[in-house]
Amino acid sequence: MKKQHGHAFRSAAALAACATAAVAAGCSPPPSGGSSSKGITVAETAAPSTLDPQGSALYADRFAWQLSYQCLMTTTPDGKIEPELATGYKRSPDGLTYTFDLRKNVKFQNGETLTSADVTYTFERLKSSPDGIAKELFPTFEKAVASGDSTVVFHLSRPDAGFVNNMANPLVWGCAVMNKKAATSEKMATRMVGTGPWQQDSYRPNSELKLKRFADYWGEKTASEQLTVLYVPGTSTQVNDLRAGKVDLIFTATSSAKTLSGSDKLEVKNVPTDSTIFLQVNNLTKPFDNVKVRQALALALDRTGLAEHAYSGDGARPSVYIPDSNSWAPKPAEVPNSTQNAAKAKQLLKEAGFPNGISTELMYISAYDPGTNDLVATLQDQLAKAGIKIKLDPLEVGAWADRLGEAKYALSWNAQSYYSNPYQYVAPAEGRQGPVPPPLKKLLDDALSAADPAAYEKALVAVQQWEAENVYPTITLLATNLLVAHQKELTGVDMPASQSRAFLARVSRG
Repeated sequence: MKKQHGHAFRSAAALAACATAAVAAGCSPPPSGGSSSKGITVAETAAPSTLDPQGSALYADRFAWQLSYQCLMTTTPDGKIEPELATGYKRSPDGLTYTFDLRKNVKFQNGETLTSADVTYTFERLKSSPDGIAKELFPTFEKAVASGDSTVVFHLSRPDAGFVNNMANPLVWGCAVMNKKAATSEKMATRMVGTGPWQQDSYRPNSELKLKRFADYWGEKTASEQLTVLYVPGTSTQVNDLRAGKVDLIFTATSSAKTLSGSDKLEVKNVPTDSTIFLQVNNLTKPFDNVKVRQALALALDRTGLAEHAYSGDGARPSVYIPDSNSWAPKPAEVPNSTQNAAKAKQLLKEAGFPNGISTELMYISAYDPGTNDLVATLQDQLAKAGIKIKLDPLEVGAWADRLGEAKYALSWNAQSYYSNPYQYVAPAEGRQGPVPPPLKKLLDDALSAADPAAYEKALVAVQQWEAENVYPTITLLATNLLVAHQKELTGVDMPASQSRAFLARVSRG
């Protein structure tokens, strides 16, 4: 997957976690709890490996953290950055310092008041994250210095226009502010102490997380008094529990749509997400060192057909590098080499010296999710029509990740989840392909040096267009959708494209 690392599965660890969740469907589910008039019960597929918001790069772990932790800033569902624990920030003219003023009278769930000491401690602690979160999200971060009790100054080694985007991650990955006293005295792997609207009540690892309304929360209180999260790895069990009223809400694949339809007690919503699926193209291997061959590869693909055949037409939609939840990003039809043209693909192969086409291999994680096997089979068929014959190479997670990391592949399926910083959708994954071409390196540097958000967005569009024209480093294919199924009596069910579970604070029984 990309960096699932965060985020998708550019990172092997993340990949393994998601794949493990799918395989775990055969495990025995925990006892189902009943719904309550005072609270709501939701089911999640994968239990967190830790409740420490700096202890893991696995995407599924963040779904728990979002309930209790918050960041200095946040990103709204429409992509706007807004204040959260900070009231705002100022950027220095040279782009090397960011000054945040903290919100007054914010309480942690242990009764402590938020101060600049908690923020500086948080980011120093982040440098020791076992999964290198600080290095991935904040590669330019040098230090955070308190200026009084309510102001923090962040010093960077070089300009980074995406710094605030990463500080505003609605998944709270990398930016969750921790309480210094709690983090140095309690076991954060099993105990969350944040500033968010939900306060941890009890926790049974791999089974159940119970939360209650945080009475001293600085913002709008939760709509329900209690929230229970059950960890139920089997999709069929989740569906059965929802039908039986043992849970109020589940997040599930589109393959469950028909199973859930027709009930007068349930509502099913198809939610577009920013999780994307793409082809990693190794330009270190022949013939993909030839740009015309890479362009032919991109032009041979019909993204709409891929979505229809692999995800039943409603489980995914065509996408390019920067997902369409970013309103400023070009649509797929406006991006070079993103509209199928098999005839042009054949002509490019001929010009590259391959009049009879080429043969290559595509590696992927076997049975990664319900759509993957169908996706690669459809890819194989589409490419063949343009003269590109591929042999499918299904692998276990570990073998796939090893070969990807060592650049021992020609083509690879890959996936990634949400990034709050759009730069990360276009950033090359070094070590998996050849060196970043100088023209692209300049465009990337120009983006990071942008003086304001509008200039940053414009620069990122330029990066995307260059990458699409040269088909480097990847070919983004689809953005996936997710079903949110719930009891019809619930109100406030409105999950954003980031898949942040923070929206559960607004859910209640009508």
